[in-house]
Amino acid sequence: MVITSIANEKVKLLRSLADAKNRKELGLYVAEGANLVKDIPSPKSVRLLFVKESKQSQFAEIISRFPSEVVVLSDDLFDRVSDTVTPAGIAAVVKIPKTTDISDINDEKIIVLDHVADAGNVGAVLRTAVAAGYKTAVLLGSADPYSPKAVRASMSAIFKINLCFSNNNAFLCSKNIVNYDIMVLDMAGENIFSHVPQRKYALVVGNEAHGVSDEIKAVGRKLSIPMTAMESLNAAVSAGVAMYLLERNQTKQ
Repeated sequence: MVITSIANEKVKLLRSLADAKNRKELGLYVAEGANLVKDIPSPKSVRLLFVKESKQSQFAEIISRFPSEVVVLSDDLFDRVSDTVTPAGIAAVVKIPKTTDISDINDEKIIVLDHVADAGNVGAVLRTAVAAGYKTAVLLGSADPYSPKAVRASMSAIFKINLCFSNNNAFLCSKNIVNYDIMVLDMAGENIFSHVPQRKYALVVGNEAHGVSDEIKAVGRKLSIPMTAMESLNAAVSAGVAMYLLERNQTKQ
């Protein structure tokens, strides 16, 4: 059966997940697009799979991976409820996985997003973090990584990294975080090219407008990326450069 009504209950569920409050209450989010859907590691985590009527054959192989219910929408309806400008024609409603408790973090390196406000930046940081070998990201008051914009920007990294949600005080007071060198990206910091991490470290990228919070900056080592002719870089770009520089510096030792 092809659904054509926006009043359909399953369609209403899909649309409701554009709202952060509903995502949190229902424990669900949307992954839209063929590349994202095919990369979902656990087929059982998908509650519903939406597909555009004209794309059923094209996505048959992807659809066959999932035991979940397939909901076929008319082309017009899919385009209407899609969060993208040019819809690919497939979207999955996915269960939000269990988050990591800050007391359980024991990785050699972690990325910390301190009130990063733009969802696109959050997704981009997660994408680079996974590429650079980070297994855990701590989000302190940052944009929701399960928002449609962040999920798209993560390019499947959302499926491949453990997420910990906390606040500045809990982060700084955590007994296991004291075992980490806290490194904050700050324009007034020392040249990151010459810094070599000596033990486990937490790299902190701050808010786009205000940088890293004062209380975290006060206990962290400030590092800067040298620039010519420009005063600053985008938050996600800065985080990406810093992640790879620290990895390179540590590897060269």
